[in-house]
Amino acid sequence: MKKILAGLLVVLFIFCAWNYSLLYYAWAQLKGQVTIIVCSKPIKEVINDKDIPKETKEKLLLIAEIKKFAVEELGFPKNDNYTTFYDHHNRPLMYVVSACPEFSMQEFEWHFPIAGSFTYKGFFKREMADQEVLERQSEGLDVYLGTASGWSTLGWLKDPVLSGMLNKSKGELAELIIHELTHSYKYDKNNVTFNENLATFVGQKGAILFIKKKFGNESPLLKEYEGILHDNQLFDERMTKGYYELDSLYNSFKNDALTEVKKQAKKELIGHILSSIQELDLTDQHRYDFINQKRDKINNAWFASFKRYNTLQPRFERSLEAQGNDLKKWLQTTDFSRFSGQ
Repeated sequence: MKKILAGLLVVLFIFCAWNYSLLYYAWAQLKGQVTIIVCSKPIKEVINDKDIPKETKEKLLLIAEIKKFAVEELGFPKNDNYTTFYDHHNRPLMYVVSACPEFSMQEFEWHFPIAGSFTYKGFFKREMADQEVLERQSEGLDVYLGTASGWSTLGWLKDPVLSGMLNKSKGELAELIIHELTHSYKYDKNNVTFNENLATFVGQKGAILFIKKKFGNESPLLKEYEGILHDNQLFDERMTKGYYELDSLYNSFKNDALTEVKKQAKKELIGHILSSIQELDLTDQHRYDFINQKRDKINNAWFASFKRYNTLQPRFERSLEAQGNDLKKWLQTTDFSRFSGQ
């Protein structure tokens, strides 16, 4: 028995040593998520706090209505998500790293036990995210570091309302909540593109239905959200098209093409794609002015995120129309395997 126990300990030691980086990452993520959950307060308690601003309370009450709508009108399962509140004082909570080769749009994948494969990796600690960026850059990859305004633990933990979410307009807030709840409702392991496309589609469609029901078909809030949605869809479509333009460029390179020649062609195409934003028929022509501040950081990994969230939207739209635009029925009866297979 002692020999068996000793052997198991040796195996465990070897496993931990071999998977140190993964275990350290898992521990850091678990610690970060648990800290948020432990430090979150019940929304009922927050609403009864006289020191909390009225606007914050109104947004929290609205989220409760959005959740109820998702359950009753979209058929989502009841859960305890978004019944607590975590105030992070507008500091970034989650840093997200994504990567692609310098002259390819094939996204780099991170693989995790149980959870599966992802084309992005999240970090609660900025220093860990920065280290991941450096490691991937040392491999010659284009790397993009962004932040997440929300995420889903897929029902494993109780997701709280994050204070940063409340900075969004009411329409965008409805979209975000329904987007994240969709992940807990429909999720295809190892298929990030399908999962994010579906959540984006349902989030937007669900938000429109919610706004119409609560505020009316002619409400200024609906007009405001439709304007945001119109601009975002035009922008997303242009950036998704840019993804395919870059992919076509890289596929056109000959094997003996000089690296500097490829770099110049890539730089010119990205510059052209970003400049074309000015040609979009936007309701707010300054909505994407922030792009100019990050032009030097925009690369293959940045463009790949638009494919991740938007390429299946036209197919979802046609499928929903075939169901009479009944979103609940569509979610409950559609065989999504024909979409998840790409």
